[in-house]
Amino acid sequence: MSKSEIPVHPGKILSKEFLTPRSFTIQRFSNQTGISSKHVNDIINGKRAISKNTASIFAKHLNTSPDYWLDLQTAYDIYIARKLLKGIIPEDDALEKVMVNNPHDKIIKLVFSDRSEAVEFFQKNMPPDLVEKIDWDTLELEGSKYVNEELKDSESDLLYSVNFKGSSDKCFLYLLFEHQSKPDKWLRFRIMKYKTRIWDESFKKYKDQEVLIPILSMVFYIGAIDWNYSPEFSDLICESHIDSKYIPKFEHVLWDYSSKSIEFKGAIKAKIAHLLIQSHFHGMFKDAYHILLDYFSQLRPTQGINYTKVFFIYLAATQQPGEIKNFLKLLRDKKQHEGGKNMIPILDELRLEGKLEGELEKQIEIIENMLNANADWKIIQQFTGVDIQQFEDIKLQLQAIKIPPIIADQAMSNNTSQMSAY
Repeated sequence: MSKSEIPVHPGKILSKEFLTPRSFTIQRFSNQTGISSKHVNDIINGKRAISKNTASIFAKHLNTSPDYWLDLQTAYDIYIARKLLKGIIPEDDALEKVMVNNPHDKIIKLVFSDRSEAVEFFQKNMPPDLVEKIDWDTLELEGSKYVNEELKDSESDLLYSVNFKGSSDKCFLYLLFEHQSKPDKWLRFRIMKYKTRIWDESFKKYKDQEVLIPILSMVFYIGAIDWNYSPEFSDLICESHIDSKYIPKFEHVLWDYSSKSIEFKGAIKAKIAHLLIQSHFHGMFKDAYHILLDYFSQLRPTQGINYTKVFFIYLAATQQPGEIKNFLKLLRDKKQHEGGKNMIPILDELRLEGKLEGELEKQIEIIENMLNANADWKIIQQFTGVDIQQFEDIKLQLQAIKIPPIIADQAMSNNTSQMSAY
């Protein structure tokens, strides 16, 4: 698919390019594949995604590969995510500009806007009895805009909707990422506010709803210390003579992945993002070198977003130059040992450092010129979207990514002809 083509749901391609030319009815295709006619119809109408199992069945009966259908689904999912998360998921050549500010937020949203990553994470982490009741092929990204503006540097959120099996009944899955150094007692209070915002917004899309759609709120926490607060909202309310039946009561699901001893459950891109964020908070990047090398070797090119580039921009923005140099040496050694396979795409992306450095320098120059003109920070923030703390962070990020280009050039030497395979 070329960049100029607008991705469409794979169900449209199934109908237009495979069933119609063969004069296949939905029922005939259902009988042939063993997939229910309702599911086929839902796929054609864009109400159901192509899962790995469905892709394998389609490949067998339509003389394609499973990846053909999975890539179509991913391209469509990323297209929809770009529309819903404006300013978060740009084209590859603008990734540096987007990830310069608040890289923790960006890496999380870029990874979990990949539908397959979100599904696998939920399936491996949510309560098993609930996982079994959900029709995961109906998972749909709804958006991300419920967190308080002043907390956007320490919280990120994504909202999904999904149907229950054999039903049109929906529930919302609200995923809140806490990427601050320590737990926050008042998170439960904010979740209460976020839930009401979600319900308010739901009336715009589901105008005919007669009851509120249930919301499962889930907190994914990575910090410097373990989470030590109750997930029960009512625990925030002081004891009184008011009967407990008049007090709001709910719990959020908590996944505390701060500890290095806890095995992370998720797909490969989520595993990389978790390890990179954890390395930032715990200063353990060096300890993670070899695990990251293995994880990076498992990455495959994805339609819509260059995730290798995403991860290396995050590294450039959060790690010290000396440690990145050591990691590059390991990448070069692994590349030579494996004959250039797998590592070439990663090493190729190191050339983005020059572009990222230029964007940071440009931002700093604009703000410094405004300061020299005696502009106050309120005006500067309105004009640039950067406050005084973010300005200091940008200057630190610029220092962190000033790695001599010769390192990347040396790592890129030999086997350069293999780059075209990416």
